[in-house]
Amino acid sequence: MRDYSNIPVLDWQAAKAPQKAKAQILHQEPVILQMPDDFRIDIESDAFGCKREADSNILYDCDGGELLQQVVQQTRMEGLKTVAEACTRSSSRVDIDRERHRIIVHD
Repeated sequence: MRDYSNIPVLDWQAAKAPQKAKAQILHQEPVILQMPDDFRIDIESDAFGCKREADSNILYDCDGGELLQQVVQQTRMEGLKTVAEACTRSSSRVDIDRERHRIIVHD
């Protein structure tokens, strides 16, 4: 299990969340996007290069840009396009914590 305790958390519902996340990502700084409680996605653990620990519901080390483009299609959360584009430009990786409704963007 990875330690996310030192990564800043950005509430997705806050004003200008996509732009703030983009700035953080393009500066090669990790960020956690705290998504709404009803945030649900259906991604297979082997898609987008993701891995999954046997005892958790976290997908980790996924291709950020490609994964988030898929999330946009599933959720219709258009603001995530900005984040997906930033992940593509910075080659960021993404972890998805389904239980805690979080998207963790890192190097």
